[in-house]
Amino acid sequence: MLRYNFRLAFENFRRTPQLYALVAFTLALGIGLLSANLALVHTMTSDPIPHKSDKLFHVSMNTWPNEDPHEQPFYILSYRDADHILNADMVKNTAVIYASGGYIRDLQSTEASRINVQIRAASDGFFNLTDAPFAYGQAYQGNSGYEVVIGDSANKRVFGGGNSVGKTLELNGANYTVVGVLKPWYLRPLFYHATEQAAFNNTDDLFVPLETAIDENLPIYARSSSTDSWQQISDTRTKNVYYLQAWVEVENQQQKKEFQNYLDAYSQNLKDNGEHPNKIINQLDDVNAWLAHLNIVDSKVYAFALVSFLFLTVCVFNASSLLLSRQHSALFEHGLRRAIGASRMHLLQQGLVESCVLGVISAIMGLLLAWCFLQLSVTFLPQLQNLAVLDYEILILSFILAIVVTNLSCLYSLIRTNKQSISAELK
Repeated sequence: MLRYNFRLAFENFRRTPQLYALVAFTLALGIGLLSANLALVHTMTSDPIPHKSDKLFHVSMNTWPNEDPHEQPFYILSYRDADHILNADMVKNTAVIYASGGYIRDLQSTEASRINVQIRAASDGFFNLTDAPFAYGQAYQGNSGYEVVIGDSANKRVFGGGNSVGKTLELNGANYTVVGVLKPWYLRPLFYHATEQAAFNNTDDLFVPLETAIDENLPIYARSSSTDSWQQISDTRTKNVYYLQAWVEVENQQQKKEFQNYLDAYSQNLKDNGEHPNKIINQLDDVNAWLAHLNIVDSKVYAFALVSFLFLTVCVFNASSLLLSRQHSALFEHGLRRAIGASRMHLLQQGLVESCVLGVISAIMGLLLAWCFLQLSVTFLPQLQNLAVLDYEILILSFILAIVVTNLSCLYSLIRTNKQSISAELK
């Protein structure tokens, strides 16, 4: 019977292809728009590093030397605070970072042109903490030295791709040796720098040892604040300049508690020396808590997703009206089939098989439209490039959604048709 119902469904499609094509496109339009928006919302709200997000903690402190600081606690730290965190031996990994930028070129190239790159000044623990994927080589050892790790995109632009370990690049007049090349690396959101509206940026192009970046005065491309005047980045080691962010990785709650006590003892020591006028607040937020605290998802995104859902509802009603007109025109055929022995349940089953087939067609069209909508959005809003991703979860959800809404569209017309008497249908 199932094979017969499938054959009958395709026969009905062949009889009125324009109507079924219009129904499928109507549903696909609603499904595609909703799927595209769900993909954006899902990417924005996803866990960027799910296997260890509950073990990575952002460090916020309120060591501001004056009363009434900007924030309590402050998410950026001074060099002195960050250095104390780097010296903590009770945690598994520590990453102290700041965002920078510059122009690089292959030192062996005969061309004088340079390539603009996003730079991350980072302590050596950054790579283990974030599980950065290496294609070639390894991370640099220590926080000083003229060795760098290059990202996949920058490696292709500067060296043409491939294994560039051992090659030399020039940055701001200094020469650096490449010791590691990363694979394509996507973090959505970019949890290690989710402030300054950078949560949905791509991962950085070049990673430079923290102390070397400070020595070479690589500029700060993020928020900074200070109570002292300063001219160069290298001056910040001895001044109250706040621009560094810190992350730590712990293996268990006991390590977290020990690190919390370590920070509190440090702050208390500052207070005892008259350098900490405010109440001691040292806050540790895991990845998801930190992203939730920053509220990185604009409410407009949720509002547009709701509008997309309402649009799909309208599409369902329109498709239902079209299918009702199709069933009304086929009342004679319906009555004839019942007159020769088909039960109402048999006809309902046949209608559901037909709606499921139509749902599969609508799902395929809807996913293609969703991909088109995402590509179109990237064309007009390039900043969405790292977000416009249809992952397998959204694909499965959209496919199921298409089957459900198609059956909902067909259900009313099927029930109404089955309530008709045979005599009324044969007149």
